[in-house]
Amino acid sequence: MVRAFTALLLVLGISAQSQAAEETPLELSGVTVVTAEQLQPILDQGIFIYDLRKKASFVDGHVPSAQSAAAFYDAARTTLDTSFLGPNKSDRILFYSHGTTGWKSYWAAKRAVEAGYENVMWMRGGFAEWAGNGFPVAR
Repeated sequence: MVRAFTALLLVLGISAQSQAAEETPLELSGVTVVTAEQLQPILDQGIFIYDLRKKASFVDGHVPSAQSAAAFYDAARTTLDTSFLGPNKSDRILFYSHGTTGWKSYWAAKRAVEAGYENVMWMRGGFAEWAGNGFPVAR
């Protein structure tokens, strides 16, 4: 029975491992992918930073000046209510989540571009990269 179920999953293209563990792409059309090292010097230069992790993770620690955007993201539909981003579609905005397997920030950045935002950035390495480099963490 277990073999039959595993075979069915493979036929359907679903691996036994969680889809959430799959790494995000290295690039995203219309989005500037930045590293933690690239973000750190521009924190004070008029950039809006949005954390897509769950609220509890955000409270435990986040990139300084970041705002929690988890409430605006629908994981089941991979949609983002972009109304919270404001009307100025040329504002510099950056999304991040946990790390390279953080699909929420990938989809949020993609949806922001689709909504017409022109200066969208994505920190693919996410909070793991930020904290791992010893950069300041806000609480």
